Amino acid sequence: MRTTLGLFAALAAIVSVPLAALQNDEPSPVYLRGFYRLHDRYAVWQYSDRSPWYVQRNAPWADRRFVKWGYVPVMHDSQRYYCLIDRDPPTGTRIAERTFTCGDPATVEELYLSNQRPFGLLYGGPY
Repeated sequence: MRTTLGLFAALAAIVSVPLAALQNDEPSPVYLRGFYRLHDRYAVWQYSDRSPWYVQRNAPWADRRFVKWGYVPVMHDSQRYYCLIDRDPPTGTRIAERTFTCGDPATVEELYLSNQRPFGLLYGGPY
């Protein structure tokens, strides 16, 4: 009887660790060298500070219209942003690098309401 209870206790301990990891929805920090800051119809390169960026997958504050349009809710320095994240390497290079094009909610809403996307209008950059 003790062996059976000991076996069940050991199995419960082994199973509880992965389940606790699955329940932890804490976003991992992303440290960016820089990002493209969204403006009216263009985006300008801006160096980032050393503060982490947190991608919020199921943020309660996120507007679903923007998420459906391709924006990802992100927190940085306790500020809310919507970012377009491009995972392809920049033109002319093979170095895989994520490009963040981010704007505050008011700018993204303005772009959404005027049905404009900031692709192709990126100025500056780290290169």
